[in-house]
Amino acid sequence: MNLTEALIAVGLTRLEAQLYLLLHSEEPMTGYEASKQSGISRSNAYSGLAGLAEKGAAVCVEGPVRQYSAVEAAEFCRYQSRRFKEIIAVIEDGMPEQRPAREPFLTISGRDPIIQKLKDMIGQAKQRIYLGLAAREIGMIRPEIETAVERGLKVVLLTSADVQIAGTIHYAAEKVPGQIRVIADSSVIMTGTLHDDQTSSCLFSRDQALVTLFKEAMANEIKLITMDQQITHVDRD
Repeated sequence: MNLTEALIAVGLTRLEAQLYLLLHSEEPMTGYEASKQSGISRSNAYSGLAGLAEKGAAVCVEGPVRQYSAVEAAEFCRYQSRRFKEIIAVIEDGMPEQRPAREPFLTISGRDPIIQKLKDMIGQAKQRIYLGLAAREIGMIRPEIETAVERGLKVVLLTSADVQIAGTIHYAAEKVPGQIRVIADSSVIMTGTLHDDQTSSCLFSRDQALVTLFKEAMANEIKLITMDQQITHVDRD
């Protein structure tokens, strides 16, 4: 995501984002000046500047002619943060009660939704989380893992030997990049593949039979890793 895309994500149009970046690097300017420097038509420049003012990204400067000045980025970000907190509060407080899901298995498609679901699983875990991931995937969620450790969760990593995160229980295992294996609180699992395109797909489930099967498979993997380490240690001696 680049800067323009980030500005669009918080509610500006592409034209407004372009004008905001222009204003942020220049002195206050009129719609005519903004049009001339940006190459945007004069009518679109005026409407875009008015839109920025309405969205808290610009202010009108008093004078013989109407000029606009960009609100500092830090102030604009604080405004957007407060606005989104208010929006989220309305959604959380106003949504009707959700019926329990009938399907025990859900398919999550797409790289970004999978990463977000993985972060959410870690964030929502209450007691423990087991992660069988390659080093690349561990790197994507490292802050969430560190936060889980700080919250006192038992965090078990089955990943490359060179991955070191303080407070976790680590079992050295060479994982294929893109493979996802996660258990949270012995009650929910996610497994599948994570690629750099939209072919990524994972199964998410609370089905207890599948969770139990998954736990047993991961427990057996840990036993094999431990046995292999013990044998290697004996051979060295």
